[in-house]
Amino acid sequence: MTQVLLFAYLFSSLTYCMRLLAKESATGSKPRRSKFGPLLLALLIQGVLLGLAVFVVVLVPEFRSDPEFVAKKKIYLPQKELQHKVALAAFQNAASSPMQMERISTAALLPDALPSLPAMPKSEFNPIERNPAALQSDALLGQSGVLGALQGLKTGSSSASLFGIEDSGQRILILFDNSSTVWNKASAAGVTTDAFVRELSMLVDGLNANTLFGLVPFARQVGTFRDYMVAAGARNKQEAKRWIAENVRSSRKTTQLPFSEDGIQGALTVAFQMEPEVIFIISDGDFQRGKTAKTSAGDVPWKDVHKTLRALTREYGLEPRIHFIGFKVDPEAAAAIGKITRRFGGEFSDFTQR
Repeated sequence: MTQVLLFAYLFSSLTYCMRLLAKESATGSKPRRSKFGPLLLALLIQGVLLGLAVFVVVLVPEFRSDPEFVAKKKIYLPQKELQHKVALAAFQNAASSPMQMERISTAALLPDALPSLPAMPKSEFNPIERNPAALQSDALLGQSGVLGALQGLKTGSSSASLFGIEDSGQRILILFDNSSTVWNKASAAGVTTDAFVRELSMLVDGLNANTLFGLVPFARQVGTFRDYMVAAGARNKQEAKRWIAENVRSSRKTTQLPFSEDGIQGALTVAFQMEPEVIFIISDGDFQRGKTAKTSAGDVPWKDVHKTLRALTREYGLEPRIHFIGFKVDPEAAAAIGKITRRFGGEFSDFTQR
């Protein structure tokens, strides 16, 4: 913009001078010394100076931001801390290479071979002879409960045998179907009610005092001897045998343990709540149940029994050994029972051919 103004000023001055010269020429006056000579010279000098000024560039540096002085931060450690770090580094260097010590060996003070023991006389050890007095004392101890306490010092696992099937465990549970069809088929197979009671009582009698056992009768309804497993002490054994004799065929069954479906499914639900190790099931394989919100009354399909066992196994994290004693079981039920006993490591015994 400044250059344009300078050129305009120079051009207007020259134009003005030329107009003055033309005016003098037009008047025709005699030549005389022009009074505009110095003016023209001054204008010419100004024009030259202005022309030079046009091409003079003044560079003015521009700073986008004010310069800042940046100094690196130095960390000064106190003298004590510095000495501690130096000492710690020296200790670590010294500890990195443990001292190697030579193995110490000693000579034996005694000879390698010991002298043989002298021969000892042999004698048979028989602490208690089974004479009539000893047998009578066992009976007295059993009645007082002391014998049961002494048996509790043995291992908690007991051997159990029921209708020819043998097993052992610390928590043994018996589920028996006492419906009328079972008693009819058992009688036809040669197993009377007295024989049934005797088998159950013999199993209970053979348990150690610190073995736990339980009894669960079922048909459509489900009951228990106790809602928990009891120790096989003398008093509990006597009460259990008395209860078996009185209730083995009774239709009255009670339990406080929860179950949603009755029959075999309810009995298995009650059984798993007691956390058994071994389960004996006695039945003819013809299971019945009442009507519920989810199931209809009548025969229990075997697929529902399998489903119940899978659900109980997942819920309680148990896989007890399941044995089955059957009376005249039909082939379809026998196949399903065999599948269950194989799955749970048990045995299946059928009294059909006996």
